[in-house]
Amino acid sequence: MSTVRPVITFLSITFALPWLLWLASVSTEIVAAGSMLCVGIATAVTTRLTRTGDTGLTIRPLRTVGAYCALALIGVLGLAALAVAIGTAAGVHRLDLTGFSGLHQVFGSGPTAAVMFAALAKNAIVFVILLPFAFCEEWGWRGFLLPRLLPLGTWTGLLTSGVIWALWHLPGYVGPHARPAFLSFAIFCVLFGTLLGWLRMTTNSIWPSTVAHAAYNTLVLGFVNVAFTDSAELATPNPWTFGMGGWPGWLVMSVLITILAVTGRIVAGARRSHINASH
Repeated sequence: MSTVRPVITFLSITFALPWLLWLASVSTEIVAAGSMLCVGIATAVTTRLTRTGDTGLTIRPLRTVGAYCALALIGVLGLAALAVAIGTAAGVHRLDLTGFSGLHQVFGSGPTAAVMFAALAKNAIVFVILLPFAFCEEWGWRGFLLPRLLPLGTWTGLLTSGVIWALWHLPGYVGPHARPAFLSFAIFCVLFGTLLGWLRMTTNSIWPSTVAHAAYNTLVLGFVNVAFTDSAELATPNPWTFGMGGWPGWLVMSVLITILAVTGRIVAGARRSHINASH
């Protein structure tokens, strides 16, 4: 079966449902969570109607998938910390390593060590809670869509899926003041989506990318970007320079993508994923 019909079906459902939530004027949190669930619904409906092949649900070989899940978690946290360090060295990210004002602003007063531990524990719990929502997104974007774009070419498929993923977030960026933030976020989506795509292609499984996605949305945004940052920086973060979403993050992700490309790991993973998607 041609991949055109399944892809059109998937994208039609995936893009329509979030905008319906936005038009219903529900809260931002409901739009975000509901949109993530919508991707899972779109994938389930599409695979049922079109009887498409592999969507990356396998956990085998378990040892390999588990190892890449651990790598995904550690890797995302490491990239985020490195982005903060580069931003600090470049003078575009202000830290507070004495009063930890950002940490206390977000998580309350008290002994810094206790507040730090509580913040990490809270975000770890939210990470677990968010995993099913991240699964819904990854099942659709990397599990279903990406392998069906790879016949266009490895890099064309990865970049196209990243752009589509970015555009899907538009309901959260409505309004003239949100446009600059969306442009920087779109660049992030393409780069981070490429790394998530590599995880999916290399393991033929969406579970490592699900872990990475959930870790970014919780442990990075809620802890790494907050714990050591000055409260003034958190009050008005610049989307072009802040964390993994800004140019320091683009830099570290681009370097990693270049290493994966030069060593042939991205192309090798794409071949494997393309073969399995055709079954």
